[in-house]
Amino acid sequence: MLSLTPELITLLRSLDKNEYAPAPREFLKRAPKYALHILTDGITPQALARADTPTFDALMKNGVSAADARGVFPTITGPSHTSMLTGARVGTHGFLYPKMLDAFGNRLLEFSEGLMRAETIAEAWRPRGITTAGIGSRFLRGADMMQTEGIFGEDYLDITNRALAAIQEWQPHYLHVVYYVADSAGHLYGPDADETLWAIQQMDEMTARLLNAYADKNLDDELLVVVNADHGMVPVNETVAHSFAENAGALAHGRVALAPRAFDDATFDALMNDPRVDDIFARDELELLGAYGPRWGEHVLQLREGWMFESARPLVGFHGAWSETDRRIPLILSGAGIRADATLDACELIDLASTLSVLLGGAIPENNQGRILWEALDTEPGAPHIGNYVDLLLERERALEELKQLKRERAGGALYRSEYETERAEILMRARMNLAAMEEEKKRLETRD
Repeated sequence: MLSLTPELITLLRSLDKNEYAPAPREFLKRAPKYALHILTDGITPQALARADTPTFDALMKNGVSAADARGVFPTITGPSHTSMLTGARVGTHGFLYPKMLDAFGNRLLEFSEGLMRAETIAEAWRPRGITTAGIGSRFLRGADMMQTEGIFGEDYLDITNRALAAIQEWQPHYLHVVYYVADSAGHLYGPDADETLWAIQQMDEMTARLLNAYADKNLDDELLVVVNADHGMVPVNETVAHSFAENAGALAHGRVALAPRAFDDATFDALMNDPRVDDIFARDELELLGAYGPRWGEHVLQLREGWMFESARPLVGFHGAWSETDRRIPLILSGAGIRADATLDACELIDLASTLSVLLGGAIPENNQGRILWEALDTEPGAPHIGNYVDLLLERERALEELKQLKRERAGGALYRSEYETERAEILMRARMNLAAMEEEKKRLETRD
């Protein structure tokens, strides 16, 4: 990583051409000026609960934690980070896989910022002079500063030292710090292994150091703190040969396989009857998840929990699918602007962009598809009711489960083809109406008086 030298600090300050002028936030009892956003890549709520984390525990006690937060599909680092920082689902921002997995070209395309088709929070906030920095992040496009080389986990001390330098010498309004150490441990040893719990404890200690740095600058009273993962981590008990997917006409990677052309009926039914297969998403089902993009192809096969496709190096933890353990993430909000000792309702990773925007007084990114987490904010009386949106979100997920069950019944011979198509069309129609209602509710929540 580049060093945060005095010369670089001077340059960063000289680039701040926009006067700091956040939007008014009178509805907040204590509006934050600064935000520290810790991303603990690849940990599960269960692992966080088992680890010894006094810093994270204190943040939860003095703030809000999510009982039911979920990421985006695919549950992979690049797409997830991008969704978190734009508020857009994967099919909207277009970054579909770690290196842009291309079903049609049977290849991995290198990531390019130009492939992100959504505005980031850094870009949205710049006109109001809200400065942003990413340490260890590769996806905060438009930030005043990004130091991006730290991606393997063992450099968590270096990442912390660089974040400390930013706090001590510059104080950006939004500091995004990404730690990969637990994700690396989860892949190598398993999501609940002692090594992974040790990694989580190191992140807790590093977070304490960063919080102390804000306190030393007397900035802690104006500080918002966010801690979350981007995706979960599934224990791997068995592997599947790539030929299993290739023989069906699909490209395998991790816990999913992409099919450029739709599986024929016989292949589809055989795959759905295979005990290793959890589900097969067609294009219209990917659209329900907000994940469809042209590089996906026509069908996406995902494996059951406990399974992944073979990799060059044996792994005992992986992620990428839309199963419960892949998608469930821990989420904590604490400090200025946040209620104390409360629990969030069902929420999504994409909700952070709009929520951070409201808290810091920046514009919500143009392509945002998440909601504002009003129930987490410490507001004056009159915060909008969010129950309708939560109900709609859960209904969308129930529709996907209904579709999965329907596919299993068809594959098992319990339904005629015509019956299957009729019931499937009815479920999809309800789900699309649900998506439209979610969008209307989101707009209502954004236009709070």
